[in-house]
Amino acid sequence: MLDYHVHSTYSGDGKASVEQMCERAVELHITEIAFTEHLDHNPVDVSYGNFDVDSFCAQIDGARARFDGRLRILKGVEFGEPHLYQRQLEELRADNLFDFIMGAVHWVGDTIVAIDAFSRLDVGELYRLYFDEVLKAVESGGFDVLAHFDLVKRYGVKYAGPFRLEPFREQIASILAAMIERQIALEVNTSGLRQPCREPFPSFEILELYRQLGGDLITIGSDAHRIEQMGFGLHEGVEMIRAAGYNSVAVYHGGQPQLVAIDSLTHACRGA
Repeated sequence: MLDYHVHSTYSGDGKASVEQMCERAVELHITEIAFTEHLDHNPVDVSYGNFDVDSFCAQIDGARARFDGRLRILKGVEFGEPHLYQRQLEELRADNLFDFIMGAVHWVGDTIVAIDAFSRLDVGELYRLYFDEVLKAVESGGFDVLAHFDLVKRYGVKYAGPFRLEPFREQIASILAAMIERQIALEVNTSGLRQPCREPFPSFEILELYRQLGGDLITIGSDAHRIEQMGFGLHEGVEMIRAAGYNSVAVYHGGQPQLVAIDSLTHACRGA
């Protein structure tokens, strides 16, 4: 099984060490994980200034040696608001230190997309503003995978009910089309299953639309920030991908996406 979205204490909100997360992955019979630590340049973000790239790379190299033959470990990063920090992203990519880079949107202007945001902005307007930011991020490019596509519903569900594609179809279709054009993969992030929205990011409707538009690059990850979250919801995520008509997911080896058959993941996935 694969878990392509894992955090350690190298992220400002991570609660477990690299080694602890690797040990848990092995216990769950997960065979490949990607550490995607938060790299944020917004000075008020909790992860600002937290990511020590050199130390992280040394830790991953050490973990690869310790878990050789039991676990494939990738170096990744979750780069916040890539459209706002293009120079920093270009420099990071030029260093060629990472197996892949995730782009993520957590902020709309000076508002973080968390529960407090919904007391300050109209719910529908916040959704529209969020998807506007996601489109800007995708159009700026420079990363490989888009993280948690519809993160805004995490708390929005408390104010607007279950997420519905239709009011935002045009915006979302534009984002997906831009992703396909730039070969940016769509992440199925299963952390939503443990959040108030109780469904992955993105919704099944968005995943179906991505396929209808011709998208074929999908990664899957638990977005684990602590040991007990490792592998959470991966089985449900794989089944959702299958139900949307896909028979493969993407992995990143040698900096390029490769497709792996879903059927090869199912057995290990049930163990998680």
